[in-house]
Amino acid sequence: MHITALALAITVVAGCAVNRSATADGAPLARQVTESDHCGLTAPGLVYINNAAELDRLEQLPSGNLSMNQLRALDLQKEHLLLVGLGQKPTGGYGLTLESAEIVDDVLELSLKAREPAEDAMVSQALTTPCAVIAISPDDWKQLRVSGEGLDTITRER
Repeated sequence: MHITALALAITVVAGCAVNRSATADGAPLARQVTESDHCGLTAPGLVYINNAAELDRLEQLPSGNLSMNQLRALDLQKEHLLLVGLGQKPTGGYGLTLESAEIVDDVLELSLKAREPAEDAMVSQALTTPCAVIAISPDDWKQLRVSGEGLDTITRER
């Protein structure tokens, strides 16, 4: 009897979790806008951008090489930007790719894959600061979690 009640309670609680992979109008929760070998972020991390003033500050990053016209074309009322950086790397050949996005309860979970050059790859012999720029839905989440293969998990409160 007690086991049946416990199983029923777990089923009800699990059924209350909210998981979504698209916005209410069917748009993706996140999409990769661009990536760059030279973003200017020398430490791994993320930059959250939800207004034009923050986008202006992004342009001031040292050694940044992002297509600002492409980023300024986005409607920051509908989508916010997230710049996820790998930090400084010793050569070219590193990068990030968005793999999936899902809202689990109040957490927007982004999964990214970090790329490294193969040991025998011919790469540029220059310091790089690779990153991915991701447009995300600003709705229905309170916390952001970025993780994935080759990345430390980074969380940010809204």
